[in-house]
Amino acid sequence: MDEDEEFQLALEMSKKTFKDEQKLRSTNLDLIRFESPDESVRQKKIRQIKQLYEGNTSSPGTSSYSGSVATSPTDFRPVYNEPRGVGPLAHSQSYPHNFFAPWQTAPAAPQNSQFPGPPRPPKPDQYKFPPQPSIGLIQDQYFVAPPPPIPPRQSRILQTSPVKINPSSPVSSTPLRHSAPSFSQDQFLSPIKPFETSFDTTIENPNDSSANDITHHDHSVQYQPLTHLLVPYVMENLNSSYGALLVGDLIDLSCNEDASIDSQHEIRKEFDPLYVSINSTLSPNSSSSMPAVQIYHAKPIEEPKCVEDVKRKISSIEFPSSSFGLIGCPNAIEEQVKKICKRNMIMREMFPDFFIAPTVNYMTTTASTVKVVVYKDYSFKQNDRKGKAMICAIEQTMDIITAQALSSFDCFLDEKKVYGLKIYGLNQFLAKDSLLGTNLYTGHCLLNGEDVKLEVGIFEPQKRIHEQILESWNSMKSQIRYSTVVDKEDIENTFGHLAQEMMMYQIAFNDGSTLKLSASSQRVKQTVQLLCNSLHRIVPEKLYTEMQKYLAATTEDQLNSHRNDFLREIHSFLELYCRCTVSGYNLPPLQIITKPKVEMLAKMDFLQIMLNSVHSIPEDWQREYSEFYMSVDLYYGTQVLDGHSNKIPKNIKKDQFFPRIPLDLYAKFTRLHLCTYPRETRIVVSISGTLKNSAQPSNDYNPVVVMLGYCSVPLYDEHLYMRQGPLFLPLTLLKKNPMLKPFGPYPYIKDARDPILIISFKVWDTEIFFPNVTIDLECIPQDFSTLDVETQEYLMEMIENQDPSRLEVDDQDLIWQKRMHLTNQAEALPLVLSSLQDWSFGFVVKVYQILEEWAPLKPETAMELLLPQYPDERVRAYAVRSLARGSTDFLYHTIPQIIEALRFELYEKCALADFILELSFVSLDFTFEIYWQLQQRVDHCAVDDLPYAIRCQNLQQKIIDEHKSQDLKADIKLQHDLLNELDSIQDELRAKSTDSDSDRLHRLKLRLGRLDSQLLTKRVRLPICPAFDCTGIRVDECNIFNSNAKPLKIVFRGLNKNYSIIHKRDDDMRQDSFVLKMVNEMDRIWKTNGLDLRMITFRIMPVGYRRGMGELVLNCATLLEIQKEDGLRGVLNDEVLRKWLIKHNSDEFAYKNAQDNFIRSCAGWCIVTYVLGIGDRHNDNILFTKNGHVFHIDFGKYMGDWQMAAGFRRDRVPFVFTTEMFYVINGGKSPTQQYQLFIDYCCQALNHLRRNKNVLTNLLRIMACSEISGINPSSLAFVEKNLMLDLSETDATVQFTAMIQNSLNSSSVRLNFVAHTFAQFMSSSSSFSKQDPHKLSFVPELFTMQTDGRISKVVVVTFEKHCIPNKIYMYKLEVHRRNVAVPSFIYRSFADFEELHRKLRERFPAMVLSLNTTSNMRSNVRAVAQKRMIHVQQFLIYLFNQVDEICHCDLVYTFFHSILRDNKCDTYVDHSGIAPPDCQVFLKLQHNSVKNTLNVFVGHVKNLPLLQTGQPPDPYVKMYVRPNLQNFPKQKTKIVRDTQHPTFNQEFTYEGFPADMLNSRVLEVDIWNSSGILEKHKMFSMCIPLIKLYQAKESRKSQRVVEGWFQCYKYI
Repeated sequence: MDEDEEFQLALEMSKKTFKDEQKLRSTNLDLIRFESPDESVRQKKIRQIKQLYEGNTSSPGTSSYSGSVATSPTDFRPVYNEPRGVGPLAHSQSYPHNFFAPWQTAPAAPQNSQFPGPPRPPKPDQYKFPPQPSIGLIQDQYFVAPPPPIPPRQSRILQTSPVKINPSSPVSSTPLRHSAPSFSQDQFLSPIKPFETSFDTTIENPNDSSANDITHHDHSVQYQPLTHLLVPYVMENLNSSYGALLVGDLIDLSCNEDASIDSQHEIRKEFDPLYVSINSTLSPNSSSSMPAVQIYHAKPIEEPKCVEDVKRKISSIEFPSSSFGLIGCPNAIEEQVKKICKRNMIMREMFPDFFIAPTVNYMTTTASTVKVVVYKDYSFKQNDRKGKAMICAIEQTMDIITAQALSSFDCFLDEKKVYGLKIYGLNQFLAKDSLLGTNLYTGHCLLNGEDVKLEVGIFEPQKRIHEQILESWNSMKSQIRYSTVVDKEDIENTFGHLAQEMMMYQIAFNDGSTLKLSASSQRVKQTVQLLCNSLHRIVPEKLYTEMQKYLAATTEDQLNSHRNDFLREIHSFLELYCRCTVSGYNLPPLQIITKPKVEMLAKMDFLQIMLNSVHSIPEDWQREYSEFYMSVDLYYGTQVLDGHSNKIPKNIKKDQFFPRIPLDLYAKFTRLHLCTYPRETRIVVSISGTLKNSAQPSNDYNPVVVMLGYCSVPLYDEHLYMRQGPLFLPLTLLKKNPMLKPFGPYPYIKDARDPILIISFKVWDTEIFFPNVTIDLECIPQDFSTLDVETQEYLMEMIENQDPSRLEVDDQDLIWQKRMHLTNQAEALPLVLSSLQDWSFGFVVKVYQILEEWAPLKPETAMELLLPQYPDERVRAYAVRSLARGSTDFLYHTIPQIIEALRFELYEKCALADFILELSFVSLDFTFEIYWQLQQRVDHCAVDDLPYAIRCQNLQQKIIDEHKSQDLKADIKLQHDLLNELDSIQDELRAKSTDSDSDRLHRLKLRLGRLDSQLLTKRVRLPICPAFDCTGIRVDECNIFNSNAKPLKIVFRGLNKNYSIIHKRDDDMRQDSFVLKMVNEMDRIWKTNGLDLRMITFRIMPVGYRRGMGELVLNCATLLEIQKEDGLRGVLNDEVLRKWLIKHNSDEFAYKNAQDNFIRSCAGWCIVTYVLGIGDRHNDNILFTKNGHVFHIDFGKYMGDWQMAAGFRRDRVPFVFTTEMFYVINGGKSPTQQYQLFIDYCCQALNHLRRNKNVLTNLLRIMACSEISGINPSSLAFVEKNLMLDLSETDATVQFTAMIQNSLNSSSVRLNFVAHTFAQFMSSSSSFSKQDPHKLSFVPELFTMQTDGRISKVVVVTFEKHCIPNKIYMYKLEVHRRNVAVPSFIYRSFADFEELHRKLRERFPAMVLSLNTTSNMRSNVRAVAQKRMIHVQQFLIYLFNQVDEICHCDLVYTFFHSILRDNKCDTYVDHSGIAPPDCQVFLKLQHNSVKNTLNVFVGHVKNLPLLQTGQPPDPYVKMYVRPNLQNFPKQKTKIVRDTQHPTFNQEFTYEGFPADMLNSRVLEVDIWNSSGILEKHKMFSMCIPLIKLYQAKESRKSQRVVEGWFQCYKYI
């Protein structure tokens, strides 16, 4: 058969099919039926086969939806309440019993029978549900090929029966938008269970021969991006079957084939009750000369008065009239904002007029008592400013301490006043019912080695009214708003102009003048074009068509008829535009339409949507893209419910006033019925385009397709009515990093640059609403212990993993089945909610039931329920109530995340907004913090996310308007003025780029001097610390940092203390703020678990777009500044940091405390920088306090964004741990027990974060859409990878120990330091060395005769050899002072005398004093030291014979001041001759009775002796099982070189080791030295009876553990 015969046969079949469809239409059957006419017969046969199959099945089937084993809620009749804003309605239809009959793959359980419990699960590694029975009898013999589709619809997936998929290659070079997974021969396509195969093939219908007839280019192979791949927070287990959800292409209604035109008309009538087909538009008189206007698209308009077959129209429309006059109406957003209110969720006393210090739920110190010094504040008339010292227990409440403090002051107290204690220098009171140890201020003071300083004052609000400031409140700053609002005057003027032009056209029409008619017609078009231009350049298709008809009328009747239609479309257009914007105007309706109201539970229909057209096309779309494709998806949260897309390209047309993309696409979602859609269902429409000229290789089958934009609209409106009719939706443009967000506020038209999509929902005969859900029956929680042991263990393992996104379908089924047993496991709630895939009305009732009985949720866990995966409003309200139970410190530091979660809310009025409003009334601390957190989002999101910015702005205004504090507006106004002034100063300094540093500093001080005088009268509250009353600026202490941005160092003056900040402009400080938030969260996790790493954190406050201020840490220095003290060679000196700490801690106690602070904080920041991937670490952003704390600044590179240089990665190590830090920890180059302690701190900190990973990951998830650079969904994967969640705690310890050693041995860090130091040296205009010529390098400050006492005599006693850590000879000096009976002894080296001599000569050039420094021998030997002792004694004699100005100057007294080496010199004496204490080894023995394995973890060994040669050994550990009847191999650790305190951190496993063998076995542990290949010898040995391990208690995971230090015995 040739091609012509095939074509004729296909044509005949199409004609026959068309006739059959015509018969179906005549019988009022489904007009959009795409199945075969014989489909009903086939379905009948299938039902018969199913009945036979059910008869042979022994067990009942499972539920048919989403793979859930829970049955459909058919055993109850829900009580339907009235919808929002609607009166009570009678419910006439019960809840449907089965929504999913067309998709049922297994017979449903009988309605009256209970669902059987799951079989007892086997061991976790084999825990899987048995496969569901498949319908194997449905084979190809029952498959009837459907007729050719009426509209073009390639690769369509049938919804009536499973379709067999032909196997294909597992790899596809063209990933299709509609590609379906490849299956084996026995698999069927099912939307119930998610697919686990890749979507790499299209559906092939062997009976469809129409594919062979296509001769033009097949667009079905064009790439269409999967929209859900761009959605954040996607749960893989829910969307893995996305390809199966794509039921086919969007139907193209612009097709003009004869077989499809009638069906198109029927579809259009479902969306537009007033739609009239082309044939009916013609005049009954066939001789009429009116030209026919082709209609490609019909826009639905207002519903008719009735819903019968015949639609009535308005007889005549007057224009102009009151119906076309804009009337004021409430703004939809403002109406919702008015409803935001406090719900009394925070069950604690509130102080909206006071600053109250936040408290934590743990003790900030391990001490039992602390020293508290209390002062009187300025409210006391007799203020002597002398503090009273008290020793207070940390468990004392603040009201008791307040009473003790008041009783200690001898002053008159007003009995009517209430007194309280506040932080010294701030107006921040400590909560009276709080404990001293739970206040963060107590821990902050102890962290810095200070006493707890407090002030007692009257507990009453401050009066700070500034009337002149309040007058300018409204004009304080520009308010952002939607730019596309209706201008009433312009619209009414345009209407008047249009009415005049239409009247002139009527006159010209009556006159019959062709010239006048043409000119008048053109003016009418221009007026309509002007109207459309003012309304976002939208030109509805039907409006343009009716205008054409009106201007093409040839008779009076046609003119009057089309005039009414034209005016009706204008009215509908403007009315719809007003509803789709936040305009405060609307048009009165031409008709009052009332329709009956029906609950959605009674609707078994399918959702139908039309995509009409896209308007206001951006210029870059017109210039860069040739074709466009659409996609329509249904989402619940981030779960894809259904999807359609078109594969036939659409092009930009310019046949109307403005460019547009006509679509005419129709989608019918047949996977779910209307009654089963969740309340929070959203329709997401996306558009993608094919690039015209792309640099990437492409061809006709693989074009470069780019996702351009999307819009997301909820299925139900704010009153819970289902949307009907047309909508104008703005398309959100996707930029560099595309992210599709199926959540957030309703998409009102916001900006004139946004493309506009016209979308139409089917117009129903009734108003469909979602009823309120009430709970009539309470659920009965079950005891978790009643489950079998294996199920308990399996559930607990999933709860401990706490990762709902990676649950398997069988795991979800199990969790949902056992939900009643988990009600006491609070952490399991996210898992239970994530396991429910059906959030329809019936299942939501069950969710609400368990929420009422669930155990109280931790606030940290409740944060997870604010993610967009959980859109249900009651679930989110439950999460908010759980958050309200958190401590004030938790709530205060969680404010950024709470506000960020606002972007996921659908409406302005929600539980989270109510909570934020209520939170602002807790204290003024919360008020200012919430205000500025909202302000930074208003400024940053005003361009890219305007709806969210306006939401924040509205809430900000709501808080200010309802707050009780009278001075709040004035304080905020003063804060804005201060920030604007600082910005102005910084801009002026940057503008003067040619000025020298001194000129800039002079200009800065002039401006700050004027600002100082203004602050003295206004007393501004700083945004970063509002409890600090700023009364001025210490101008002399201010400075400009050496940076391109020219940040300012500002020192503000308060009543009792100063506050130093850094102010930045043109720098996004949100990154630094977020990193420090993560650091605070990690520190809170560590302290909650009893690990105090002495972390120094500081506040960073972004206050607007790319500007902010940060708190400066005092008494600290960068590593570069410390190295500069030793000149350029300091960067290569390993001891420079240790010497700096010794210099600033002159007594042994202070240095030991500083060393402990260093070890702890260094471990903490190693973990922080590793987990967060903080890069660009150099010696200018690593800082050290004088108390030994380590901390980092400048977090511009993080989350794996490593610093690059010349194409190479500079950050070669996971974190920075240098030899300088190693020397401080160990006191030298050999590892000590302090180094072992450092490693333990690191590993403990990492494992604590691993156990609480959800706290960190939830924070990242919430901030993933914040548009902060570096924070995105991929950063979550980066942190999870660094936490090594796939490893055990022991394995993670082993891995991180290796990282510490790699970082220490890496040379890349030192190279980075050298490069940065050299760059600073080249750019520095002053001397690179930071040594003060007026001070000695080994003493931090100057001392005088008045501070230390007059020296009468100094004698050189002897000299000694010290090791600090290198060998050096020190001279012991006996110092006698006047009026001091006992002399003091100090130790100075010859180099110290040289430095004193040199600096005395520099200060006193005329001084005749010399010190002989020449030596022809090695200087560091005993003979030279003995010879120099004479020179030192002569130098001292000559020195004290000088005049008093020289011999008693501050340099001399500083030299003889006692320092650390003098207070306990035996610390630095060589201990080589002293035998070490007993040798010990740390071991962890762990036995698993299920796996029959014995694990031995070898940690540290301490106190190994030196070898006979005086050198440290090279130890390693060997282990044997005795007696070794099973031939277990010996185990051996690595060799650690040159140390008496080695760290191994290695684990070894013995397989096949049953528990009963522990009773008769001994573990032998030997410590060997490896000095060479032939010189190995055993040093120590020990034996551990494994019966100790057998006697240990077995854990829930069948494990026994024994760990600790074991003493070793010397091997002879």
